[in-house]
Amino acid sequence: MEGNPIERLTTRSRRMTAPSLGAPSVVVGPNGRILSLSAAWFSDGVRRRIEARRAGRCVECGKELGHHRSPYCSRRCQWKFHGHYFWDSARSYVLLRDRYTCQICHGRRRARELDVDHIVEIAAGGAALEYSNLQTVCRDCHRAKTVSFLRGRRTLDPIPPNAEASLHTIS
Repeated sequence: MEGNPIERLTTRSRRMTAPSLGAPSVVVGPNGRILSLSAAWFSDGVRRRIEARRAGRCVECGKELGHHRSPYCSRRCQWKFHGHYFWDSARSYVLLRDRYTCQICHGRRRARELDVDHIVEIAAGGAALEYSNLQTVCRDCHRAKTVSFLRGRRTLDPIPPNAEASLHTIS
């Protein structure tokens, strides 16, 4: 226990915040999904919540708050705000927004039978956690959309002529 306790505290907090100074850290799940943008949550998210609480306004919609205990005016705004940083919250918000209805076949289902899909796939340049790029789809429609995207990708990426010739010259 050497040194000034305040000095140790500031050194520790600098170590904890140092990773957030670079590019945002992305947590990817075992299936390749982006689960969270944790560095952005701990830097940008905290700053926005503190500012909203001080101003007495909801951090997401800007509506005036009657209290300063929470920076959100409703559960919906809380899900929407968290969804900018975490996939589970984005999924909950999109399911609620679309009223548990598939946006392709317009069938209404239970949440466990629905997926949240990217309108423009991330592989095609779509935004990962942007609400305007997310939609609710049933499993069958999601599977059909993914298959057609993958088929389209195969036909859009032809093998270059020199690569095909090099395949035939290998002995």
